[in-house]
Parts: sequence; structure tokens; C-alpha cells
Amino acid sequence: MHIRSRKDSKPILSEDERKLWRECPNMSMATTSAALEHLYASEIMQPLLGKENVDAGLLVFLNTGFLEAVNENVVAKQPEWRRKDAKMDTTGRVALLIADHSSFHNMAGKVRGLPQTITIELKPKWGCLPTAATISEENIVKRHVSRFAMHQHLKFQQGKVKSLSKYSPLDLFSGNVEGIHKALVALFETPQNNVRVFLKGEEIFGGSENIGSTDEEIMTLEEKLAAVSVAPEGERIPGFQRLVASALNESKVLDRLLSVQKQDAYDIEGAILAYNKFVGMTDDADDCTEARSETSPSLDPDIVSTTLALETEGEQKEGDQAWIKSLSWEESRAVVRDFLIAATAKNCCLMVTLRPLHNRHGTAFPLPSASLATCPTTGQQYIFKVSFLNLDTKRLKKMPFYHSLDQQIVNAYKACSKQPAEQLCDVSST
Repeated sequence: MHIRSRKDSKPILSEDERKLWRECPNMSMATTSAALEHLYASEIMQPLLGKENVDAGLLVFLNTGFLEAVNENVVAKQPEWRRKDAKMDTTGRVALLIADHSSFHNMAGKVRGLPQTITIELKPKWGCLPTAATISEENIVKRHVSRFAMHQHLKFQQGKVKSLSKYSPLDLFSGNVEGIHKALVALFETPQNNVRVFLKGEEIFGGSENIGSTDEEIMTLEEKLAAVSVAPEGERIPGFQRLVASALNESKVLDRLLSVQKQDAYDIEGAILAYNKFVGMTDDADDCTEARSETSPSLDPDIVSTTLALETEGEQKEGDQAWIKSLSWEESRAVVRDFLIAATAKNCCLMVTLRPLHNRHGTAFPLPSASLATCPTTGQQYIFKVSFLNLDTKRLKKMPFYHSLDQQIVNAYKACSKQPAEQLCDVSST
């Protein structure tokens, strides 16, 4: 359940945000966080990621007692350093109800002998290396090392993780089943809070921010997987990892997610320049720049990249200023809007829910609306579905924070190594 609410009836978006999302007037009229998230999911993310993979939820009315109980439950499950931000507004009455995607609802509880479901929840993170020419020379390491890998060093320095994750999003988004499998194996070795496994909706693995998987956790998972796998003991986890890799590869959802992430064509270093211009425009300037943008050519990242790539560092800084001055209001708006949409795609969750096609007695339970995957190690067939979660609206006012965090991440990574920037590469990107 996704709960955010407000008492008043004022639009939740600021005036600048209503301009930013002007193609979606319903979002501009939203008066609660829940309504905003519902509209953002249905009007922005569903067309990009597929309606079948995005649950926009249902708006429901709740009482304060229920909200307080949910808040206590949610906060208790968060790491200590996240609990303050995890607290919900319990004074409102409107919430967004999201279905439990760890089951197949059209058959659950209706059929005898139905096999159990197994679900894996992933936080994919940013799946490519940025190539934007607006990246400054001192931050050139961003073109060689994944954002996730660099962020791990900052979290380690801050004490938020006890060890660096072996996971690379570049493997997960590699476009081939072996790369996906490699990423899954690494996630199981150092899950942090980036992977969780559920059996019949109950968590059986993952969820810890600070530690890698222990022998006890691995043994428990291996035992629990017997409910959905015909693999012999000791081979169930490897088989499950192969199965999930196969399902993700066949579904092509990672390709779609990556394409949305790539809407960030100018990196935060370019987007922050567009943001400053966008919020600095007066209402009087809007009309003339909007009119000018209708007749001027659209912004082409390839042209910007080619131009800036030929310049020295000093010339590039001047080029950045010239570039931002050349942007119309509409072009600035588009850069910022696309950056925020991409930010949603970089920070979402992905759930893959699977159920054996046959039960222990050999009875088949097909589901026309679900896809079919085969475990490469056992030949066992499963129906499966993929769902995107946590597709939150990224707020315009956080742009300066994103820019500041980006610099913190880069500085933390550079501080941990004395190698030249060109040599600070992910293993998977070399």
C-alpha cells in the first residue's frame, strides 16, 4: 500500500511544476500525494513501461487509526538512518491502494491444488554509463564507472553499508541472459536492500541494508525453494537464479526500463543548467519563448555532444553557458521533465512473480494473461509476470539536491582511489 495524503484542496504541485507537466492537466489538478502518484503512473509511466507492467493503483479513503498502524509497521522495518524519511502523513484520508503483486489474483484461493508462488523483488538502479558532453572534465569518471558502484563508496564512508556490493547494474541491463544471471548471482551474495525473495507473499530472503547473505540465510532459502522447484538440494538457488534471468530476458522489460532511463540525455550537470533557466523565466518570457520554440528546431543531444566534445575544459565551461543561453523555455522544460522521468526509472523496483505450471501431481494450471518461462537447469515450466513498483513522481524542488548528491558521490569515489579517472572502471564495463 502506497500512502501519501493532505488535508487541504490546494494543488499539490507548485506553479513551476504545473508548467513542467502541462501536457498532463489532471496532474496539475491533483490535491493529494496519492492522487498525484496515481495520475503520474497512469499518464506518464504506463505509456512508457507498459500498462501490463505498471499498476497505477486505486484511490481509497482511510481512517487515522489505520494510517497510524501502517506507519508504525513501515517505520519499524526501515534501517535506523531511513526511519525519519519513512514516516507517513497520518492526518490525511486519501491513500493509493496497490495490489499485492506477489500472487496471481484471478486464481488465488479459487482452485484446489494450486502451486505456490515465488517472487523476487529487485532494485535495478541506473543501467548505463552516461555519455553527455555536459559532464565536466573533473567528473569524467562518470563515463567509466556506474553510478551504483560510485554510490556504494559514499554509503560505505557514511556507514550506511558495511561492505561494497558486488552487483553491477551494467550486467543486469547488458541485454543478454548471461549478464542478467551474473547480476543476480552478485545480488544474492551481497543483497543489501536491493533484492528480496517472497514465498506466498512472505519474505524469505534479503532486505538487510548492512550485511551480505549469511550461510544460514542461504540454507533457509535453499530449503524454502523446494516448494516451487524440482531441483535437488544444493541446486535450487542456482536454478532459481537461472529461471529469473531467463524470465527477465524473455520479457524485455529491462530494455524498456533502460530506454526510459536514457531520457536523461544531458546528465544532472546539463539538467541543472536547464532547471536554473526554467525556474528563472518570468511569465512574460514564457509566451515569447514558447512561440519561438514552435518555429525553432528541437534540441538534439547528438549535436550538443559533438559540439562540446571538441572543446577544451575552459572552452566547455563557456560552451555550457552558451548552450544554456541558446535554450528556449520549451527546450529547458523538456530537459528537466525528461531528467525527472528518467530519475523515476532509475529508482524504481521490479517484481518478478512466478508459479510452477504444474503441481506435484502433474496437474497444469495455465493462465492466459501470464507469460511462460522454463528453468534452464531442470526444464520445469513456470507462468510469470513482471511489475514495476515505486514509480514516484520526482519533485522539481529536488533538482539542486540531485546535483549536490551527484558531486558527493563522485568525490567519494575519487577519494578512495589514486588511479587516473580513465582507469577507474567497472569490471563489467571494460
